[in-house]
Amino acid sequence: MTQKIFGIGWAKTGTTTLGSCLEILGYSHQGQDLDLVYDVESGSLDRIFSVVDRFDVFEDWPWILLYKEFDRRYPGSKFILTIRDTENWWRSYQNHVATRGARPDIGRIREIIYGFEENLQDKQAYIERYERHNAEVLRHFAERPNDLLVMNWEEGDGWPKLCQFLGRPIPRQPLPHANSGVYRPWYSRLRRLLRGKSRDRLRRAS
Repeated sequence: MTQKIFGIGWAKTGTTTLGSCLEILGYSHQGQDLDLVYDVESGSLDRIFSVVDRFDVFEDWPWILLYKEFDRRYPGSKFILTIRDTENWWRSYQNHVATRGARPDIGRIREIIYGFEENLQDKQAYIERYERHNAEVLRHFAERPNDLLVMNWEEGDGWPKLCQFLGRPIPRQPLPHANSGVYRPWYSRLRRLLRGKSRDRLRRAS
């Protein structure tokens, strides 16, 4: 059986970028599938396992919620926990909810995922859920450092760390930034600098 790789970082930690990286490395990839979140709620995982059997790598929902089940069913798998600064994660999640189009049942899906009814005024509840997930993953793999990789794009983690963990050569292609601006503070600084220079040129021209 081909080794499975599960991206189990909470959403808005650069999971889409992780999926893009793994595709570049040649793995068959399955990303988010919100319909399968209902299977997690019901506890009927046959449909989820049938998808996992067909692909190599997974990230986002519902895969994040089932790392313990996947660990038992697919021995020898690799797990990648993407993380980021908690306040940055919270701002990104708020922006995601405010700006992304939503399917009619998205509130119910998020309720299943987070374990409580959606209420963006309750910041602490969201932060506790995010941090609890990360802590539980770290505890689960505490004695198995070769099975879990922690990646933080904000702190500069990239191809070398990822490829060493997977035993793959580093690609010539630059690291993809599937959700640029989410975890690239230098990019925001560069944009501000360029805007400032552009305004200076306009003032001189006038």
